Amino acid sequence: MDKILLVDDEEQLLKIVSISLIKQGYVVSTAKNGEEARNNVDQADIIFLDINMPDISGLALLEELKGLYPNKVFIMMTAYDNVQNAVIAMKAGAFNYLVKPVKLEEIIINIERANEYLAIKKENESLKEKLKFTEKEFGMYISPGIKHLMPLIEKIALTDASVLLEGETGVGKSMIAHLIHKISNKKDKPFIQINCAAIPEQLLESEFFGYEKGAFTGASSTTIGKFESADGGTIFLDEIGEISPSLQAKLLQVTQDKSFMRLGSNTKRDVNVRIITATNKNLKELVEQSIFRKDLYYRLNILNIEIPPLRKRKDDIPFLVKLFLEKYRQQYGKPYTISKSLLNKLTNYEWPGNVRELENALERAIVLCFGTELSINDFPIDMHSKKETNIVTKTLTEKLEAIEITMIKEALISSKGNAAKAARSLGISRQNLLYKMNKYNIES
Repeated sequence: MDKILLVDDEEQLLKIVSISLIKQGYVVSTAKNGEEARNNVDQADIIFLDINMPDISGLALLEELKGLYPNKVFIMMTAYDNVQNAVIAMKAGAFNYLVKPVKLEEIIINIERANEYLAIKKENESLKEKLKFTEKEFGMYISPGIKHLMPLIEKIALTDASVLLEGETGVGKSMIAHLIHKISNKKDKPFIQINCAAIPEQLLESEFFGYEKGAFTGASSTTIGKFESADGGTIFLDEIGEISPSLQAKLLQVTQDKSFMRLGSNTKRDVNVRIITATNKNLKELVEQSIFRKDLYYRLNILNIEIPPLRKRKDDIPFLVKLFLEKYRQQYGKPYTISKSLLNKLTNYEWPGNVRELENALERAIVLCFGTELSINDFPIDMHSKKETNIVTKTLTEKLEAIEITMIKEALISSKGNAAKAARSLGISRQNLLYKMNKYNIES
């Protein structure tokens, strides 16, 4: 993005500026009028455009070229400091408006800023392309309650930093981990998932790091571990709160310097992996109880996503019911249906097991139902007897969150949407306020 086009009818100015920029390492082409500019615009990323030219107004040329080349940067130059022209130029899509005589340092600063803008624009377009692919592959699974997390997921996907996913069992942490991988630069590399709670403690280290032949009884050949298998890609460690203190220490080394040793080996191996972990436990409390290492917690919790339970995402339930019904219609080859009244009952149910429980309950109902219309009697008995969640007593956490949401909304209203002012009135940092607004899906 160092290709510059200078458009000006002053030949001497073109010569002086182009020579100066070439000495700075830029590739420069010039044009003395609108026709030459049209012929040379393909050769540049950043165009400096004079407003007064013999064959066409610079503003008219800007409107023409900006429509044809929306991904190029146009910077207007003029000998007259005219506010009206500046406003017209900026509305037409100019990146900046400079008044002659323009110093070389000012031109270079504008080139650097334009390059930064183009780099960000290119990165965003790349991310949009990845998201199109993701929507095609995952779109049907992204529920309304999860969609509000997408801006955060998109930002996280642009980095290689470790991510901690928190939430109750069955809320969809595995899907979020897959999503981050699929829209990251590692999407063409392996995605390896390990459920730390499902593997015996004595086997988990060899599962992580592999082992050399003869490392222990039964190790008849060298075996690579999951970290090595995930090299270049992503490793997802589910139920991370279950690993032992000794394994926590070894995992800390991988998070710090991206290296490990196989069991039975003294050779360090480097590995380039993005680590995503998930837990349904409160790791901070485990740290305070000295059950989980503080240093490891902070290494894993560089970026954090808290996924709300299904009872706090009521709008998701009809969406998920429709999704799972379609899945089982295809699987069993029958046009299963559900009445509006039954859908309302499902929506108002507490679902302590979250999305996983909902899917299991629907599959059970489909297997047990007579015909193709589901009945409440096809669902587990506790769903018939339990009260709807709208009359279930709220937990202390839910009550505190409700108070916090109310206070944040009142502060934003009082500050007329000014986040910094609202944060000061609440006695918290602006960054903390923005985090909470994202967490509770509050708009300013």
